[in-house]
Amino acid sequence: MDKFERLNFINQMLILEKLYPEEAEYYAKNRKALEHGYELHYSWLVESISDPLSEDQCKQVLDVLDMYRSITFSWERLHDGEEIPSKLKFRGFDGNNETAQMGYTQYFINDLDRFRELTYDSDYCDFNSHCPMLGKYTRMLAIWKSLDSFELSEEEIEAVVAA
Repeated sequence: MDKFERLNFINQMLILEKLYPEEAEYYAKNRKALEHGYELHYSWLVESISDPLSEDQCKQVLDVLDMYRSITFSWERLHDGEEIPSKLKFRGFDGNNETAQMGYTQYFINDLDRFRELTYDSDYCDFNSHCPMLGKYTRMLAIWKSLDSFELSEEEIEAVVAA
């Protein structure tokens, strides 16, 4: 980071110190690291910013949500609104290994208020499956997409879930 970039960030820290007095000490410490050129601490300025999730990865998550919407609505249609069994419910993504996908799911469902049926009447879901799911979801998606229908039969639901 050159001096002009540092100056820009220093000025931003000064503004943030004034805007948020309760966090002024935090911003002042970051400003000091920038003013003195302590490069080791530059990364601390952005440590709370997540790595990007590519457009393709976002679309993959949305495909998974679409698939589970299809499973959920199909089950309800076939069983007169009966509660969906646990084995058919969307579990989310692993918080340790699929953190970006889990975060995007939380954002899309909880923040954007989409796919609310996948919360199964819970006010808030963290969508942490506590085990890796991407491999399973990829296999399930291959079968679901090959069916080429949103409305599934009981046998088709079982085939998708068994993947």
